[in-house]
Amino acid sequence: MSYQSFQEKFIARSRQLLQKFWENHHKKARDETEDIAFTFLEEYHQTLYPEQTLSYLSENRAILPLKIRTAELILKQINIYYLPYRLESLLPYCDPFTAVATFLNALNFTYEAIIQQPTQRKLAENIFKEFMEIEQYYKLESTGINEFPLYEAAATHDFPHFQNTVFGLKRALDIIDMLEQVQPRNYENQKQKILQSWHQQKAQQFDKIIKELTQ
Repeated sequence: MSYQSFQEKFIARSRQLLQKFWENHHKKARDETEDIAFTFLEEYHQTLYPEQTLSYLSENRAILPLKIRTAELILKQINIYYLPYRLESLLPYCDPFTAVATFLNALNFTYEAIIQQPTQRKLAENIFKEFMEIEQYYKLESTGINEFPLYEAAATHDFPHFQNTVFGLKRALDIIDMLEQVQPRNYENQKQKILQSWHQQKAQQFDKIIKELTQ
């Protein structure tokens, strides 16, 4: 075998290995970004824009502040002056109009209904105020809590029911904080159960846990 032939085979093999490395690297990077924001888009986006293809998280973050500002301006046009964290978290994956429309769809709202119907506009404003209050005191993005029951409750447009759900979420987050501080036996199992199934817990169960943790 000539030196040139050997060199060509060596280069070809190196390219194959490098290509495989980059494929695995990008697959891992994509897997790591398929978090709750991407799940949220898949859940609520498809019925709005089935012809669009959702993109993976872009590595270029320079455009994000502009997208955030655009989303804020879109909400302002429908008399909403707060950008919820979950809505903001969608922006790296899609354009601001898709992000806002997806979030509104999760709450069973449309631009048209909010603009044309005063009762819908007032309800939307009240729901967004509840999101603002939650996010003033709790860092949902760092807890890993199952947020979907919150949006499902909002989508019923039964505001007292939604408020009860918000109260349950706050109580669950308070208990998670207490568990982290006290760290009783098997607290990780308790924590994971509450994070995923808090909406299925009765108030008495939460009260019992709080009593045990404060004794």
